[in-house]
Amino acid sequence: MTALTGCRKHIRPERQNPGGSGEGGGGHHTEQTVTVKENKSWLIEYTGRQILDGETVDAVSTTVPSNIIYLISVLSLADYTSYENDKLKFMENELNWVMGMDKAEQEKYIYTGPATIYLNPLVHGDWYAFIIALDSDSKLTGEYAATCFEVKEEAPTQEFLKWVGSWKVSGRTDRPARDVTYILSIESLEANYMYNVSGWETLEKVEAGWMQMDQESLITYYDDGDMYFTSQYIQTYEDEEYNDTVEEVFLGEIFYKGTHATPGIYIIEEEEKDLAVAKLSEDGKSASLEPAEVNALIGEGEEQEEYATVFYDMKYFGWSQKEKGWFVYNENVAVFPFTMEKIAAEPAPATKAQALKRGTCDRPLRGKVFVPKSRKKAVKAVKL
Repeated sequence: MTALTGCRKHIRPERQNPGGSGEGGGGHHTEQTVTVKENKSWLIEYTGRQILDGETVDAVSTTVPSNIIYLISVLSLADYTSYENDKLKFMENELNWVMGMDKAEQEKYIYTGPATIYLNPLVHGDWYAFIIALDSDSKLTGEYAATCFEVKEEAPTQEFLKWVGSWKVSGRTDRPARDVTYILSIESLEANYMYNVSGWETLEKVEAGWMQMDQESLITYYDDGDMYFTSQYIQTYEDEEYNDTVEEVFLGEIFYKGTHATPGIYIIEEEEKDLAVAKLSEDGKSASLEPAEVNALIGEGEEQEEYATVFYDMKYFGWSQKEKGWFVYNENVAVFPFTMEKIAAEPAPATKAQALKRGTCDRPLRGKVFVPKSRKKAVKAVKL
C-alpha cells in the first residue's frame, strides 16, 4: 500500500458548487520543529465491543492528566504501517484530517483528560489507537501514546448470511424512463455488521456513453435483518486525461419541490448518511430497496428551510480539484425504489474493466466516532 500523504478524505464543509469559492482552510500544517516523544505514563486501551443506545460499538479508553488536550486516532495496522514508522508525518496527517472538519465534527475526536471513546464497529484484524497531544492552539506537541490491539470477528448468524451472494437489482430511470439492471455481488466484510458490495452503477448490458463503475465497491451495514446503504468516501485518484485530482464519493440526491429555493435535484454532501434500506422477503429470495428519510437544509439565511423528504437516487460523484465542483460519472441512473432478486448463493466473480483511474489511493480503515441515529442532524443540500 502506498503512503497515505497523497490521499485526503473528502470533507463535506469545504465543497462548493462549480464557480464557488472552493476549499476553505483545509490543511493544518506544523509551523515549528516538533520532537516526537512517547509518553509512557499516558494509557490508551481497547475495551471491547458493547451495546450503546441500542447499537453496537467498539470502545477505546484513555488515562491522561486533565490538562492534556489530544486527538484520538484509530487506524488499521496496514494503514499505519504505510507511514514506515514516520510518526511525525502520521500525526500531521491525522491532525490535517481532523482540522479539515467543521467544529462539531472536530469535537468528536479532540478530548481533554481521561475519556472513553465509542466507535462504529471495527473490521476484524489488527488496529492501532493513538493519543496525539495538542497545545492550546491545536498544534502538535510531539507527545503521543499508542497501543496495538486485535478485533476478533464474530461467528456470522444465518440472518446475516442471507444477504451474501449475487443479486439482480432492477429499477427505472426518470428522464427519460427506461429499465435498468445492476448485478450486485455482496460479500461479508465484518460478520453481523458489514458487507462489501460491488456492481452498483454497472449495467447488465453496457451502452454507449455509460461508464461502468466496476472498479468501485461500497460498504453496507447490517441491522436487525436489513441492509443499509450509506454515503461514503471511495478513493482519491489522478485523472491523467484532464490533469486533475479527483475525490470519488458515493452520495444521495433529493428532489426538492418547495418554494424557498429553486425546485429540482440537490446533492446531500454528508457522508455516513443512510441513503437506502434493503428489506428481505420472508423466503430470502427477493428484497425491496427503499429510500431512507432525510431532513435537508435548503437555501440560505432567512430563506433556509428544513425540508423533510426521502432520497431520490444514490450514485457515484467526483469532486474535481481543478474545477472546484461536482460531476457525475453517469447522468441518467435509476431512481428509487428498486427490487432485488437473489440469483446465486455466492458473490458474483469480479469483472474489472481496463483501469480508467491512475494512482488511486485506497480508503484508509479508520475508527469513526459513534453517533446514535437519533442524534443525527439535518444536512445541507447543494444544487449541482
